[in-house]
Order: sequence, then C-alpha cells, then structure tokens
Amino acid sequence: MLPTVSRAEGVYVYDTDGREYLDGCSGAINVNLGHTVPEITDRMHQQIDSVCFTYRTQFHSPALAGLTEHLARLAPGDLNQVQYCNSGSEAIETALRLATLYHATAYRPFQCVVLTEEPSYHGMTAGALAASGHPLRRKDLTPLLANQSTVARVRPRQGALRADAEDWEKAIAEVGPHNLSAVVIEPVGGAASGAVPTDPETLVRLRELADEHGFLLIADEVMSGLGRTGRWFGCDHAGVTPDVLVLGKGLSAGFMPIAAVVVSDRIAASFDAPLSGVLFGHTMAGAPLAVATAAAVLDYLERQSIPARAARAGERLAERLTGLTGQHRLITDVRGRGLQLALGVQSDPDRFPGTSLDLVEAARAEGLLLYPAGVTPLTESVMVAPPLTVSDEEMDELVQRLDRAITRTTQSPSGASSPLMTAHAR
Repeated sequence: MLPTVSRAEGVYVYDTDGREYLDGCSGAINVNLGHTVPEITDRMHQQIDSVCFTYRTQFHSPALAGLTEHLARLAPGDLNQVQYCNSGSEAIETALRLATLYHATAYRPFQCVVLTEEPSYHGMTAGALAASGHPLRRKDLTPLLANQSTVARVRPRQGALRADAEDWEKAIAEVGPHNLSAVVIEPVGGAASGAVPTDPETLVRLRELADEHGFLLIADEVMSGLGRTGRWFGCDHAGVTPDVLVLGKGLSAGFMPIAAVVVSDRIAASFDAPLSGVLFGHTMAGAPLAVATAAAVLDYLERQSIPARAARAGERLAERLTGLTGQHRLITDVRGRGLQLALGVQSDPDRFPGTSLDLVEAARAEGLLLYPAGVTPLTESVMVAPPLTVSDEEMDELVQRLDRAITRTTQSPSGASSPLMTAHAR
C-alpha cells in the first residue's frame, strides 16, 4: 500500500506517519526546482487573487505574451512561435498534427510517415503512444492505436542502447524520405531507454537529412528541456536547432499543468493563419494561472543559473553513482547527462522488469524515491534524477540511501535466487 503524503519541502516528501523520503526522481522527473518554492508559490497566489482563467479566444493575456517572449529568447535558432497545451502528451499530439498539416498545406499529403525510435516514450494519448517506441505501454492497445498515426521505427543495432546516425539513415531510406513527415527524437532519453543520450553526431546528421529531404525534426524535450541536462535544452549539447521543440515537465516544475510546442518561424510562416488558428486547442491551455506559474519558473531558472548548477551537480552525482558500480554487481553502468541520470541494472529476463521494480521498492523502504526505466532487459534501469536545486549534502544522503537499497535488493529472496546475482556484466 502506498503511503499517504502529508507535506513536501525542498527535496523531501513526508507522509502522514511522519516518515521522510528523499525525492531522488523529482516526482516523475518534473519537480525540477524542488517542492514548495516560495518564489514560485507567491507568484501563483498573486495570480489566483487576480484571475485564474480566461479563454484564449475571448481575452488577450499579457502574461501569455510575456511567457512566449521568454521561451523564444531561451530557445535556439528561430524557434519563436509557441502553442500551449496542458501536458507533454498533448504537446506531442500537437507537434504530430502540425507536421501533417505542414505537408498537406504544401500539397504533399503522401508525406505522412512519422519515424521514431525504439526505445522511446512520447506520451499516453493515442497518437503520442502510437509514436512511442515503448512496447510495454503499447501492449494490448493496438486496436486503439492502429489508425492514429502512420509510424515507422528505427531500432539500435544489437547490443546498443540507442540508434546511431547509420541506423537512422538506413531507416529513412527504408521508409523513403519522400514519404517522411517528421522524425521525433529524444535528444536525451527518458524512462524508455534509461536516460541514454543521443550521440551529438546523430542529431547533427538528422538535421542535415531533414534539410535535404524536407521532413520536420521534432525534439521531444518534455523531460530534458529547461535545464535538466545541464543545458537549457538537450539538443544544445549537439548545437542543433530542431524545427519543433516540445516542452512539458520542466516548464512548470510540477506546480501546474502546462506544456508548449515551440515552432520555427520558417515552419509557422508556411500557414496562412497564426498557429493558434491552425491547430486545435484545449480548454485550459494557456490559462493565466498556468502561464503565470511557468513564467515564475523560467524567471527562477535564469536568476539562479539552474542549468549550469545542474551540470555541476550532475558531474558530482554521476561520479558518486559510478562508485556504486564497483561495489555492487547489480549495477552495470551510469547513463545520462546533467541531472537526468539512470543506473543500468543486471536484468533477469525471466522476471523483467523485476529487478528495477525491486530496487525502487527497496529504495522506498530506505526513504528514497526512484523511478523504474527501460523497455527491454538490455535497457532495464532506474532513473536517479533529483531536483536541480539539490545540494551536495543532499546528494551524499541520496547515494547513502541508494547504497543501502541496492544491498537490500541483492539480499531479498527474489534477488538471492535470481541469475543476476551470479552474472557479471562488466
């Protein structure tokens, strides 16, 4: 049975029994600034006392205009046009719709195939899930997903965790670049791959191929965007500007539902109307309270230089986690960038995903929250992604609790009888 939450502050969450949990995964890798940040909640209270909701077709919102300007300033290249949504799943749906409409407007309706990667995860709504390279979450939903999206997938070669440039080039050739509407990619992997980054060379090559063949490059940065990886955006590590940038979790840092699709001026200019008139919207999308919250988050991120702080903290935490690989056979490797990190685990194919779930449960018993990851035994892992504001002392405490949790996992009945205790991946 799950504990009942009582309150939360900083990197700690407390249940009604008074027990403390160190949030080592930022909720669902979205509570990027920690819990109960006065600089954010004060701005939210001010907005609540003013106006919480107006509909986008009835009123202009200065807060919305300000947030859009701020996002455009942070985003690379000519990514200046913004469409707001309520969640990352909705934002991916919007990006897929945008790609379809973009080609239809140019009289290329045959250019409709979306190419994604397995492993990947792009959301739980029908189109986003159909596009996801996440067989566990697509399982038994084929009748619902079959007609939602024309999807092809690239898979990494045997033994690799992510597809490289050669894998993508081969997949694009098989689809036929003239049939391709968009490539959707996670510049830094999330829970599907266990935080494995895309090689910068692969992103550069995809940008070149998109320019050559006219398909859109869509960067899914719902998890990696806005500082999590030690840069403002995961694609910044490769110096690449996508055509469409999808943001979610980090935009509100867990305080309010909001997401955004940031589109290049070039793509937006292909339509005869503003994006807001081309794409469907949602009732709550861009509502003043959510917008004010996101604006407060962006101000805090800039004022406190959070991306640079995440880069430094990520280096320290990765070093500490790497030390655990030499102490515990259960841990195979450390993956990720910045504070979007994961531990690869010795998977038991007969129990998959048993090992990661066992470790998450053992960590909870030690007062540490972690997030299970991976879609195959090869990618099975556990996300370690604390708030970007985590202190050195809190990271040390996280590693100590994690160390005890790994020991607890290996000494449990399921772990003791598992082949992972006799196998060694290194």
